[in-house]
Amino acid sequence: MEVNNSSTNQRIEQGHQIRETFLQAIITCDTNEIDYYKQEILKVLKDDTMNIFKRVPGNMLRSYKNFLLSHNTLYSYSAEKGGLGAAKSHFISEKYAIMIEHTDQISKLDTIHLNMIDEYGDPSIRYDKLTNPSIADKAIHYIETNFAEEFLIEEMAHDLHVHPSHLMRSFKKEKGATISHARNQKRVKEAKELLIHSNLSMTEIAIMVGFNNSQYFSKIFRKEEGVTPKSFRKAHLNRMEE
Repeated sequence: MEVNNSSTNQRIEQGHQIRETFLQAIITCDTNEIDYYKQEILKVLKDDTMNIFKRVPGNMLRSYKNFLLSHNTLYSYSAEKGGLGAAKSHFISEKYAIMIEHTDQISKLDTIHLNMIDEYGDPSIRYDKLTNPSIADKAIHYIETNFAEEFLIEEMAHDLHVHPSHLMRSFKKEKGATISHARNQKRVKEAKELLIHSNLSMTEIAIMVGFNNSQYFSKIFRKEEGVTPKSFRKAHLNRMEE
């Protein structure tokens, strides 16, 4: 009995060591470490050495959801410690919390978990990780942080300490698109994740990513993707059923 307890304690300690090292990798955006420990964590989950899937008796799905919800908070906190803006961190956390709750398959939770890790550890959304950022880079970071809010170019320019005309010219020259287009692209990108991984209505998704109504959301989505949000979701569901 003592041997079993010792073995269990050792597995628990190893699991916690992996998690702490992993969280540090998220803080520092060490993508190599993140990729390595991502596989280690998946191995722990597959073998269930920590009895994660038994925490809610007879309900493995609920057990995994609870685990991911708690780790969503840990990843978010770690990313903020590493320089991720509070507003951006909040949006990512809310997005994944919704996805987790709306998912009905463990395999889908695996995908959400990996996407969540990659996003929290992405250095491109950490302003302090940029080397000599240009005006356009600063604008992209501003969009990443504020895309779900309605803001005027003048407000962005004021926050970035540049003239609006200079900001627009610099952005178009470097990124090949207008600021408004870049913001819509970001909104559509986030909407696609919610369409795939949640059961939220078109109106709920539209509001969450920054559109005032579902009609305008559908118009912009179709312009960017060539199909309506409803058609995009339906096509994804059909592929999943094949």
